[in-house]
Amino acid sequence: MAPATLGRHIAALADAGPRWREDRENIAATLRHLRDELSGSGYEVVEERYGEAPHQINLFASLTGRDPAAPLVEVGAHWDTVQGSPGADDNASGVAGVLEIARALHGLGPRQRGIRFCLFGEEEEWMTGSGAHVEQFTAAGEAVEGLIALEMIGFRDSRTGTQRAPLRIPGVFSPPRTGDFIADLRSLPFANAVQRSARRYVPGLKTYLLKRTGGLLRDAARSDHLPYWRTARRGLLVTDTANLRNPHYHKATDTLSTLDLDFAADVTRAVAGALIDLADRQQG
Repeated sequence: MAPATLGRHIAALADAGPRWREDRENIAATLRHLRDELSGSGYEVVEERYGEAPHQINLFASLTGRDPAAPLVEVGAHWDTVQGSPGADDNASGVAGVLEIARALHGLGPRQRGIRFCLFGEEEEWMTGSGAHVEQFTAAGEAVEGLIALEMIGFRDSRTGTQRAPLRIPGVFSPPRTGDFIADLRSLPFANAVQRSARRYVPGLKTYLLKRTGGLLRDAARSDHLPYWRTARRGLLVTDTANLRNPHYHKATDTLSTLDLDFAADVTRAVAGALIDLADRQQG
């Protein structure tokens, strides 16, 4: 999970241009890159179309677990952008993390539980892609424990005062004021696994766990974990906190040159370790 490799993925997506629903050539190039990378890592790529438009597509790859009856653990990111933004942090950084986790875990062999790597469309359209995915596997009776969503993992600013918060309640909700951490939002078993992994594999990575109070904020429900929450499944948002830190959020200036690839690589390593931990747990 070298920073340069993450940078290569981010560049491939961001340099193609915005990945909004009308950017058909850019979307085609993006999906081609995603398929090629997953196939090159040894996976069979599964397409899930949830509409007739070219952008209405999710891509998946899976590692089969030793216990086929055990609920899957998913990790995912959305590949689309808002109109006019190349989306290096939002969310080519998260996609790059998923691709590199998939590559790294493939060589380790099967875990106790299966792991599914999810690349969602239309997160910027009210989580349409991930919502359709949850509806489909629910209707099929497929057991899925939950999702770790990588949503903007590449922007770090170590200057004091660079981290904003929607509110602060002294002694109850007082997040750091320096934008040099990754936030783990709400789903405690998944969040605890990420924090354990960070302490073990990337002890220099600062993490901040937003527990129940933070999870009640409107900003807590702005990504692909939300459809999982709505169906009483686990959903963990791993994020650099988006517009609460990154001044390039949803702008044409959201480019690779603004990102801290060492930070993105550390976050990716922490999530990879957490997935191994979660997938090795016995059912029940």
